[in-house]
Amino acid sequence: MNGSPKMLDDFLKYYATVLRYMDDFISEPISRYHMTFDAFLIMHEIGTSTKPILLMDIADSHHVSRSAISRQISTLLKYDYVYQVANPADRRQKSLLLTEKGQATDKQLIQDIQLVFDQWIDQLGRERIKTMLTFFDDFTHQVIASKPQD
Repeated sequence: MNGSPKMLDDFLKYYATVLRYMDDFISEPISRYHMTFDAFLIMHEIGTSTKPILLMDIADSHHVSRSAISRQISTLLKYDYVYQVANPADRRQKSLLLTEKGQATDKQLIQDIQLVFDQWIDQLGRERIKTMLTFFDDFTHQVIASKPQD
């Protein structure tokens, strides 16, 4: 074993408290718009994409199945945050774009989340936040990206 039982206990304790706390503070403003954090991330990705983005592109970038992304997109379509445009050459391919309502919602949520994030920077310091983000990046590339997709 590489890790001690105490290390695992600490991980479980922090996972249950810190990550839940982070999720609650980020998810609270998002839930007011009838979407999950995952749906918000998809909406934000669509809004910030510089080229037409397809459902399969989002599934690949989020390391989840197309059906999982499709469920999130259904919610975004239902609340008029996104719309689809069929590719004239292949009508099965549909680009996803934000509606005006989706653009306004994304902008507002980014402002709300930025306020929370700025508080964390004020409390913990810019360098500690950078260290945390570096860890998350390493975890994403070394653990998540190397995991076979379902």
